[in-house]
Amino acid sequence: MIVGNGVEVTILGQRHLNLLEHEEIYETSSPKLHICFFPISGNEWVGNTTVRCIKSGLEASISFKGKGFFALHGSSNKVSGKIWDISTKRILYELNGSWDQ
Repeated sequence: MIVGNGVEVTILGQRHLNLLEHEEIYETSSPKLHICFFPISGNEWVGNTTVRCIKSGLEASISFKGKGFFALHGSSNKVSGKIWDISTKRILYELNGSWDQ
């Protein structure tokens, strides 16, 4: 989809990460990929994703933030989210920061 100064790509399907040592399987969706053409070319993850582990009973909702329309202000690679217990719906952790640091 063309969005302002670039295109936004929706990545369909679920991904699975198997941690064999812990016998855990994590299922995750993907955020959107924004490819910017001007004023500075580049790409960044934007939007929301969910990560779930049935064995541990934990789920995370993560939001990837973009720079904005002109890509001149703000920082890329920013994330925020919450991790909670699926059975009690109690929030265990909140996170804010950069996914590349």
